[in-house]
Amino acid sequence: MQSAMGEAGGSVYLDIEFGYVYGTCRGVMMPIEIGAVVYRPEDDRVRYAGEQFRYDIDVEIWKKVTDPCGKTVGVATTVANMGRGEYGMAYDHSFRMSDDDLPAATEAANKAFSDLGAFMEPFLSTGDVEEVVVFAADMEKRAFRMADISLDGSTLVDLQREIRRHFGMKQVLSLDRLARLIDFSADGSTVASTHFRYPVPAEYRHLLAAHRGMGDAVRTFLLAREFQEEFRHLEERIRTLLKACEGEG
Repeated sequence: MQSAMGEAGGSVYLDIEFGYVYGTCRGVMMPIEIGAVVYRPEDDRVRYAGEQFRYDIDVEIWKKVTDPCGKTVGVATTVANMGRGEYGMAYDHSFRMSDDDLPAATEAANKAFSDLGAFMEPFLSTGDVEEVVVFAADMEKRAFRMADISLDGSTLVDLQREIRRHFGMKQVLSLDRLARLIDFSADGSTVASTHFRYPVPAEYRHLLAAHRGMGDAVRTFLLAREFQEEFRHLEERIRTLLKACEGEG
């Protein structure tokens, strides 16, 4: 599914969800889903684009588990097959893929990265995108290299690190925690934070859950809006959180 492709301008807020091919000991990674929010500040317009990279191969889905202060306390792992639409399957850490199956796994991953490059190309080809904004950029940087995506002419912004730097924090905060601090909500046809609200087209409303490509792209977008436009309010909430966490320590 795609929307507003080729109409990019201003900033693009991205989230890419990844999976490791099951049984490769995290040796073969592939993108499985992407969400994008295109924002044009001159007219306060928002457009959405998203895609799932569906291949008939089992992938491990790793999700960080964080405490109320945003600290990672564990990882939850399940298995999914995007091609067959199967999710939440049990993960067996002792399972190993056979050497005979490894070439097919690598081929599927390469195709998914090619799909990612094709998805990104319309955003970047016009030269109108000033910023590509992500939350925690390490995986996206790796994916851009593997997909041979060039960001020449655009700045890659890691919003998580920007917030950490501005507030002088020793540890980064998770998107889950920051979304709570900005009162993020997805209700019916709109997404909202403390000070901002935007409509969402019907075709994307079922993709707004946390840890989905579109859901996290929207949360990143609204967090950026609060950070840029309502800094003092967000600062107060973050300072209160950090003080509480220091007290708990």
